[in-house]
Amino acid sequence: MVSQPHIEISPQPSRIEPVCASLEASRVAQLEAEIAQLKDALAHRQQIGVAVGLLAQRFAISPERAWSLLVRLSQNGHVKVRDIAQAMVNGHCGRIGPSEAQIFAAIQSYLPGGIDLIGPRLDTQHSSNETLQ
Repeated sequence: MVSQPHIEISPQPSRIEPVCASLEASRVAQLEAEIAQLKDALAHRQQIGVAVGLLAQRFAISPERAWSLLVRLSQNGHVKVRDIAQAMVNGHCGRIGPSEAQIFAAIQSYLPGGIDLIGPRLDTQHSSNETLQ
């Protein structure tokens, strides 16, 4: 049995390791941002659903067409869907502040003439029914 000479290799820092670490950190940051966006979407999902229902009822259209209308208003008015949904829900509940008024102004021109996004309040209808009885 012949013994082979023992060769010691000194570890030299690899230039690949910092690049891999940098790519990994970048990917982690990208995934964290995506997770934050998904959490935000889940939080606003119910509100967007209510807005779709309001549009469907207001214009007597299917929920699919109401969703398409909401997306089109968002794109044309350069306003996020969730912001339009928030404004619609607030407007429906009679809470129209400056931000809601600004959103309605931005998207109103993309609706056919004379059509309001938020119809008459239901409270008004209930109070008129009560006076008749």
